[in-house]
Amino acid sequence: MADDTLTTDQIVQLIPAVLVLAHIAVLVWFWFRRQIAPVLALNLLVSGGVMAFWAPRIGELFNYVDMVGAFVAFEFAVFAVALAAILTPRVPRAVTWIAFVAHLILSAAALYFILTFKLTRLF
Repeated sequence: MADDTLTTDQIVQLIPAVLVLAHIAVLVWFWFRRQIAPVLALNLLVSGGVMAFWAPRIGELFNYVDMVGAFVAFEFAVFAVALAAILTPRVPRAVTWIAFVAHLILSAAALYFILTFKLTRLF
């Protein structure tokens, strides 16, 4: 019987693809329904996932390059903004859309990197 479980490499490759498709689906939903709720939900889901990953590893965060820390700080801000936008009407829609587009760009860049980068030798 074949083992159908995904490897860690396959999961890492799948996540950006799923995120890009989810962003496209939310854009289509917004185009037809003009509802901001799916945009907020996806922002909350993505940033919450990053925060859930880094919460138990927060002490290790300072062992990485500064961009990793900046990325985690950005995701914390997105989480706070999305939560505030859900709980109060005071958050401008533009801030929600900026976070959404930033997530889309980062996901598309990660997908592009994963699909095009080939490691041929180690130095």
